[in-house]
Amino acid sequence: MNVDRYECAERIACIGFGEAAAAFVQGWRTRADVNVSAFDIKTDDAKSREGKLQDYQAQGVRGTRTAAELVADADIIVSAVTAEAAAEAARSVADDMRPGTLYLDVNSAAPSRKREAAGIVTAAGGAYVDVAVMAPVHPTLHHTPLLISGPDIARAQDLMQRLDMRFEVVSDKIGDASTIKMVRSVMIKGIEALVAESIVGAVQQGIDLRILASLDITYPGMNWTKRAGYMLERMVRHGGRRAEEMREVTKTMDELGIGGPMAAATAQRQQRVADLGLLDAFDGEPPEDHRILAQAILDAEKERDR
Repeated sequence: MNVDRYECAERIACIGFGEAAAAFVQGWRTRADVNVSAFDIKTDDAKSREGKLQDYQAQGVRGTRTAAELVADADIIVSAVTAEAAAEAARSVADDMRPGTLYLDVNSAAPSRKREAAGIVTAAGGAYVDVAVMAPVHPTLHHTPLLISGPDIARAQDLMQRLDMRFEVVSDKIGDASTIKMVRSVMIKGIEALVAESIVGAVQQGIDLRILASLDITYPGMNWTKRAGYMLERMVRHGGRRAEEMREVTKTMDELGIGGPMAAATAQRQQRVADLGLLDAFDGEPPEDHRILAQAILDAEKERDR
């Protein structure tokens, strides 16, 4: 692939400008000159407005006052909001987006929620693509692996190739990409929750080294000490977002007729860690050390229960 720098002619609008959108923009700028605007509802809140405006400035994007203003002249919309807000985000721009606008929905949402958003976008004349983000966006940025599906994927493929993104086409059906992500997350996020429950208990009892050594024997090559630290760090840093995703996974498994009790329990465990608010205790940079993090969880739960 020719990776010479070029100028991207399309105007890109990000509705929602959290970690994922910011990471993509940061990555795109290493490849192309891109014209990006953004709107995030956090700018409507006095407590979070200044921080979000700083995020815009850091990534060189133009912030807008409303979602309607954001999409008025956009060629491409990237929806990167919370899962529960995916359909509402589509609804907020449907009346103002131009016919033919390419709408990339990167939210970690249930397939049924993606189809609901797609119905809103296509009714407004837009071209909707289901995008599933299959790994953390840091440090890989725009090279984070994606799955895409939907009837308008040809346009998305062309754009993603020009922006040097990493993607795989799943099918021409909206929801198929997200189904893969949701079902996979039963395992990926579920293992995190199991590790948290087991290792926190093990640290409390002073038996963590025995537990981890036993796991290394049963599942060789996993390096469970390092993995436990990493997984606890992910939960402390992103537990709230993971809990939300797992509620979408539960919805997906229920709609598939399989049932999602494991996913629901994972959401509860992830949320339990998130609700402790430990990220601030580590000044936003929790260590990948299972003992430090487990003890912090134990101390915070004890303080909460006083």
